[in-house]
Amino acid sequence: MAPTPRRRLLQATAALASVSLLAACGGGGGGTEAGAENGSDGGGGIASEIKLSGIYDTTGPIAYAGVGASKGINLAIEEIEEQGFLGEGVDLTFEETDSANEIERASSEVSRAVADQEVMALFGPVAGQQAATIAPMVEQAGLPTIFNQAGSEGVVIGDYTFRATAPMWSYYDIVAEHLAEQGLTDVAVIYNGTFPTFAEIGQTEFPKLAEENGLTITDSYAVQSNTQDFTPQAQEIASKKPDAVVMLLIAPQSVTALTQLDQAGYDGQVMATSVQASGNVAPAGDHAAGLIYPVDFSAVQEDELAVNFVEAFEEKYDETPDQYAAEGYDSMWWLARGIKASGDSSREGIQKGMAQVASEGFDGVMGALTFEGNDIRVPGLLVEWDGSEEHLVE
Repeated sequence: MAPTPRRRLLQATAALASVSLLAACGGGGGGTEAGAENGSDGGGGIASEIKLSGIYDTTGPIAYAGVGASKGINLAIEEIEEQGFLGEGVDLTFEETDSANEIERASSEVSRAVADQEVMALFGPVAGQQAATIAPMVEQAGLPTIFNQAGSEGVVIGDYTFRATAPMWSYYDIVAEHLAEQGLTDVAVIYNGTFPTFAEIGQTEFPKLAEENGLTITDSYAVQSNTQDFTPQAQEIASKKPDAVVMLLIAPQSVTALTQLDQAGYDGQVMATSVQASGNVAPAGDHAAGLIYPVDFSAVQEDELAVNFVEAFEEKYDETPDQYAAEGYDSMWWLARGIKASGDSSREGIQKGMAQVASEGFDGVMGALTFEGNDIRVPGLLVEWDGSEEHLVE
């Protein structure tokens, strides 16, 4: 019988996990005996049921990120349990709550998770402002928390806060390098100044990258999260005809901006962000054709783990995974590797184990994953949207 995509992914992930853990721990071990074999001082062992909590935006303007991460996490949980990665009969329960783009709701749900001593780890939220608000809460409580997205400052602040999405700025260098290689040296920037991740890139990181790569920023336009009309900026950009536009906007805004840039007569290159990936700009139709953006994962990747992940995800959900699903998937496997490394599924054991795994790095569906402390880093890749699907930029 031919192996299913799920089975192939389980086998490949198991093999890579074994190599990673052998390197990190100097030996094998699983189940409740792993803590003693690996020198864990937590001493708690691996419980037969490990309760996890997720707080994600599954409604609202950035729901696409929360929904994708949740699906990736749930696929990984199924595989971890099917494989018996943490020991036979070990169950991972994952209870999710919608933060609905509200800081107050996210804070309330985190307080509830912190108080529930059965909750061993937390995932989310995805919004930088929510994440920065709750980070001190989980740090003080000693609740291991893995953030997806949430690329702003003030999120990874101590031993118990982790991030499984590389900050967008950390691989945005490939955008500046591509523009320089193509001779597109005069660049206009339009960015959402309310969104911390985009503000950081627009105001600080891209100007540095531009200088390093010999690019000139001709104009820089800051807009707000509630900006829905980009006609003035589009008309000015079209009249000045820069070689390229760096567009740092949330998905709904980018659809409007791309449409209005095209209608204003701008025909230069537009470079965006991973927020525009996986079809988020499809509503712009032909106006979005030719858009290029950097991502930490794309379903068109050709390495084995990524191919198997795409097939398994499509088998489970009948849809193609986006980068948010890949981030959620790798983050769950990071946590599982951490539990196995320490042999301890308590809050303290998870923290120690995840830090240990981060110190060694591991291969995930996003590629060869390295870490700066508890903060993930990825190689990144450029993809182009042709109006209907993505292609790798060679």
